[in-house]
Amino acid sequence: MKAPIRRIAIPLAVALLLGACGDEGESSSESQRKNLQQDVDAVLATEVPGVVVVTADKGAQAANAWGLGDIASRTPMTVEDRFRIGSLAKSYVAVVILQLVDEGKMTLDDSVQKWLPGLVPEAEKITVRQLLNHSSGIPNYEENPRYLAPYLAGDVTHVTTPQQLVKLGISLPRKFQPGTDAAYSNTNYTVAGLIIEKVAGTSLATQFDDRIFTPLKLDSSYLPTGPDITGPHAHGYFVLGKPPATDVTRFSPSIAWAGGGIIASSTDVSSFYHALLTGRLLPPDLLKEMMTTVTGSSGAKYGLGIVPRTFSCGTWWGHGGNFPGYLVESYATTNGQRQATVAMNYDPNSMQQKTKEAVEKLTDAAACSEKQ
Repeated sequence: MKAPIRRIAIPLAVALLLGACGDEGESSSESQRKNLQQDVDAVLATEVPGVVVVTADKGAQAANAWGLGDIASRTPMTVEDRFRIGSLAKSYVAVVILQLVDEGKMTLDDSVQKWLPGLVPEAEKITVRQLLNHSSGIPNYEENPRYLAPYLAGDVTHVTTPQQLVKLGISLPRKFQPGTDAAYSNTNYTVAGLIIEKVAGTSLATQFDDRIFTPLKLDSSYLPTGPDITGPHAHGYFVLGKPPATDVTRFSPSIAWAGGGIIASSTDVSSFYHALLTGRLLPPDLLKEMMTTVTGSSGAKYGLGIVPRTFSCGTWWGHGGNFPGYLVESYATTNGQRQATVAMNYDPNSMQQKTKEAVEKLTDAAACSEKQ
């Protein structure tokens, strides 16, 4: 049974702007619901409990929620619900680094050795830029079988330090020399987070608060230190072994930290990418740097914390992310005027192929619907 839709309250002026985007006499949120209903239904017909979709045009958001935020209590999903946003956090890390560059406190061509001597092999050959665009050659700690061992053994609140994450990564064989290829590695962003703390002299969480969350009034966004999610939130589900899925909401954020530990609502995420791509967070030259990509041998393209994604209506920019129990995708047009964010409380690693295809179709529809 599908839960009723919950909508955000919007100011009158914004409502009038939104109304211009939908059918006459119909709110943009209602128009969005109708446009996406078939694709949402296809996702909810799979194992996914709940979905939130946020679309935006020139910063004016339309948000709708479907399905369940908590299976056990049959609590409906709402647009205010917070999610663990996974690798979208990389965009936030890159923004902080680039702001520090703009302030003259560091450069993209600084070596890792300059800020964190001895942390990783050949640190003198690896630049900050190479961390952010995944061309450092540092292996991904997620590929180390010891990475999830304590969690799979049942200790889901186990704390892994950033330094331990780095050690898990560098204990694996290097796949290429710095700058000769590009391959996705969460270890890169753990190192980048440690550099932020060294340069700024405060915690990564404080830097996020001071530079992004507070200025943009993203009141539902924060970097947690423990396994609980404060405020309204969706419960996350993951298949451990065989179905059914297990509620893994209380999961240690330390497994991701800088590379994927942020908690945020879908509307906050949409607001962040709008601010980023419309120039509110970075000057034009550094935003251009952020959107300059390298191409790995796999064919994947990486900018500095954001990636291009081709939809049926063109190329958008942003990031996708998953954390045990959650999947969030958020992209925007190059000029930042249109955004599409899709969030759900089911882990993509637990999804069947037909579910993944339904999610891809919904994400494309959210971005490319003619009526937002």
